[in-house]
Amino acid sequence: MHTLFRAMLAILAACAVVATGAARAGADGATSIGNVALGVIDLTPQDGGAGFSIASADSRLMVYTYNSATGDDFNPVIVQPAPFAAGRARLALDAASADATTSGGVGDVSAQATADARLGLNMMSSAESEQRLWLTLAPHTLLTVSGNVWTQATRSLGDGAGYRVFSWASIDIADRDAVTSSTLSRESALIWGEATRFALNSEYFTLAFANPGDAALDVSMNFLAYTDVTIAAVPEPATYGMLLAGLLLVGAAARQRGHPR
Repeated sequence: MHTLFRAMLAILAACAVVATGAARAGADGATSIGNVALGVIDLTPQDGGAGFSIASADSRLMVYTYNSATGDDFNPVIVQPAPFAAGRARLALDAASADATTSGGVGDVSAQATADARLGLNMMSSAESEQRLWLTLAPHTLLTVSGNVWTQATRSLGDGAGYRVFSWASIDIADRDAVTSSTLSRESALIWGEATRFALNSEYFTLAFANPGDAALDVSMNFLAYTDVTIAAVPEPATYGMLLAGLLLVGAAARQRGHPR
C-alpha cells in the first residue's frame, strides 16, 4: 500500500513540474510582406499603351485580445493611416503583446503577437495589418506583383498550457465583380497536440493579373499580414508522456503488490 501511495505522489510531483515549466514559457507569431514591386507587360506591344494607375488606397491596422470560446473580451485597438502613410497599432500587456505596422509603401504590412498562459484559458492575442489598393489597368495589360513574404510561429512546450500559433500572409488581385482573381496564400501554423516548436516560411513571390480586353479594367489589390496566439487547456505531448509514465509506474507497483514473494 505504501509503495502504491509513493508512486501516486511521484505522479503528482512530476505533473506539477510539467505544469510549472519555464518562467518565460509562451508563444509568438509573426508575418510580413515587403519589397513589393508593381510592373506591366504589354500584351500587344505593336499597339502600345499598356500600363496602370492607382485610383485610391487605404490601410487598416488592428490588434486585440479575444476569448475564442465565448466571443467575449474583445478589446481592439484600430489605426487607419492616411493613404501610403506609416502607421502602427500596438497592444502591450504583462501576458501578451500585439503589433500591426505598415511603412506606407505598397504592400508593406507586418503583424506580430505574443502570449503566455497568464493571459487565460481560450484567450487569444492577435494582430492584423491590411492594405488595399484600387487600380485601373489599361487595355491589353498584364499587371505583375512581386515581393517577399515571411511567416513564423514559435512556442515553448511543457509548461502546462497548450499554445496554438497561426501566422498567415495573403496577396489578392481581383476585378470589380470578383469574377477573376489571382491569389497567393502562405502560412506557418502550430496546432494542438503536436510536439513542434517552430515553423517558418520565407519566399519570393510573383503574381500576375491580365486585362486582355479593349477597355480599361478596374481591379483591387489586397495585402494582409495576420498572426494570433491562443491559450489552450489541452496538455502538450510532454504532459501526455509524463501521465503515461506515471500510470505505468502505478500499474507496476500494483502488480508487484499482487504477487507474493
